[in-house]
Amino acid sequence: MRLKDCHNFQDFRTLAKKRLPSPIFNYIDGGADDETTYRRNTAAFESCDLVPSVLTGVKDVDLSVTVMGQKLALPIYCSPTALQRLFHHDGERAVANAAEKYGTMFGVSSLGTVSMEEIAKQTTTPQVYQFYFHKDRELNRAMMQRAKDSGIQVMMLTVDSITGGNRERDLRTGFAIPFKLNLKGMLQFILKPMWGINYVTHEKFRLPQLEEHVDMGLWCHLNWRLLYQHARSINELGRRGRDGEILGRTVLLERHYESRRRS
Repeated sequence: MRLKDCHNFQDFRTLAKKRLPSPIFNYIDGGADDETTYRRNTAAFESCDLVPSVLTGVKDVDLSVTVMGQKLALPIYCSPTALQRLFHHDGERAVANAAEKYGTMFGVSSLGTVSMEEIAKQTTTPQVYQFYFHKDRELNRAMMQRAKDSGIQVMMLTVDSITGGNRERDLRTGFAIPFKLNLKGMLQFILKPMWGINYVTHEKFRLPQLEEHVDMGLWCHLNWRLLYQHARSINELGRRGRDGEILGRTVLLERHYESRRRS
């Protein structure tokens, strides 16, 4: 299966599963515990109805929307995602180019592997920066100033990453804390060597949003253990990091109906 054979989301997922070692694939694809909330989230989006605007003419089809003050050509945008160069060596560069091509917004993660400054120079698409509030107020100010200097107009505050999730898929391969790949996990990297070849033949893996504030020598020494520990908090987004919680879509609908009742 090749990229030209992909025509929908499931095709891309199948291709990723074929090419990535399972510990890497399961990190991006999996959820917490029994993945009940993960499946319910998927079902919730599949049950969404699109209400077409009919008899309005087809000469000028306009899908544009304004999201957080940014005019977008599409009613969707690319959310911040950590460690993108872990999944493909182009990482955020490729996603930012795609966002620019289709006129939508690109999300820059605090745990991104390409700097926000580089993305800002590379593309003209609007950017949103995913911001974690730290105990160190000076660090908070420095990160916010850096985003402002890069021309980022939207800050997205992450508030649901209090603790990492119990991700059972990762525990089964040893891609967890403490980091210790088991035989099953190591075998996957042997069976799919292109991931390792791409990893060592391209630029060094970095976390440029953090390297000025974190001892990267320590990061390199602890390697994947610390990387995973910090990165898996990203999986709280979309309720992948905790199981059994109320769905985001349900909360939005409840608040929508409540506001209508009050009005």
